[in-house]
Amino acid sequence: MAIELQVKPRENKKARALRREGQVPVTLYGPEIEPINLQLDAKEFSHLPFADYTHLINLKQDGQEDHEVLIKEIQRDYVSRDVQSIQFYKVKRGHKVNTKVTLKFVGVSQAVKLGADLVTVHKEAHVKCLPRHIPYSIEVDISSLAQDGDHITFNDLNVNREELEILDPAKEVICKAQTKRKDHTIEATPAEEAAPAEGEEAAAEAPAEGEEKKEEAAKSE
Repeated sequence: MAIELQVKPRENKKARALRREGQVPVTLYGPEIEPINLQLDAKEFSHLPFADYTHLINLKQDGQEDHEVLIKEIQRDYVSRDVQSIQFYKVKRGHKVNTKVTLKFVGVSQAVKLGADLVTVHKEAHVKCLPRHIPYSIEVDISSLAQDGDHITFNDLNVNREELEILDPAKEVICKAQTKRKDHTIEATPAEEAAPAEGEEAAAEAPAEGEEKKEEAAKSE
């Protein structure tokens, strides 16, 4: 079932004024319609879970035909992260759409348990499918990462390929187990570097044989 959002025609006001009144300026466009300027309640949109951002939404407008749409772009304030504007794309019935789906990492990796790092290269997958087939997420089972260097590619994803086409390169690595390389060479401390070697210390304490004879001759005189 598609999520529903109530919209209405955009008032003849500047975007900043609309936002001050708790409204978000939105634009609706698609292959079969001219762009339409609308607005919706900011509080209502804030209740929409992030997981639904990539799923089919039903825009409802009093006295007008409902629109099945996908969110194409959300602009936010750089500091406050408040929504500044939204672009909705009206899907064409029976036609596939391109979108992004979050990758959900599940399972336990033996390599990671033994100390390797789980390096995630991608957190989303680009897919093509009918809007009703868009999944909330795609699971990536990391239990196959048994040894250092093991990796998972987009080709390894367990999805229904008849319903969901993965657009990312099949051999592209999603994640891998990688052990940090460390230099185990023991470096000498400053105190150790300053201390003389054992032989050198003995030589420094014992005067040379010639020096001893000179000292004895000086005493006898």
